[in-house]
Amino acid sequence: MTRANEGAIADFRERFAQIMVESGMPRMASRVYAALLVTDSGKLSAAELAERLGVGASAISGAVKYLVQVRLVERGREPGTRHDFCRIHEHTWSHFVSQSDPMLVRIQAGADEGIAVLDLDSPAGRRLDETRRFFAFMREEIKRSMEKWRRLQAAEREAG
Repeated sequence: MTRANEGAIADFRERFAQIMVESGMPRMASRVYAALLVTDSGKLSAAELAERLGVGASAISGAVKYLVQVRLVERGREPGTRHDFCRIHEHTWSHFVSQSDPMLVRIQAGADEGIAVLDLDSPAGRRLDETRRFFAFMREEIKRSMEKWRRLQAAEREAG
């Protein structure tokens, strides 16, 4: 890779990170995620991330903690070594979306609980009912979409 390519990749990495920031992700987590996304291996150590992003280890640690929590990356250790790494999930966005159901269930159940307290005759109860119905709808749509995505992926693999 030439110096020019490295510069272009770094510029793209920062532009992509900014897109993630504008979508609501914390800045340093966005930068770490983008750094992992643009590496061929999808895996870097904390030291490598700190070097590439020009930040300290504590900034990397907090960002990785966030990314693990939202299930966009995972931490690991090279077998037989003491070297920890951070790895982006191979199918990061489909993995992220498919893992969202437990949270959607919690929101739906929370809305159900609120409806029982507030009753459907109140404006707040009706808002909670809409919330409950929306999340039930989204859960079904996500399930169908993920099934369709898996079929498309399988067809692409078969096609070569």
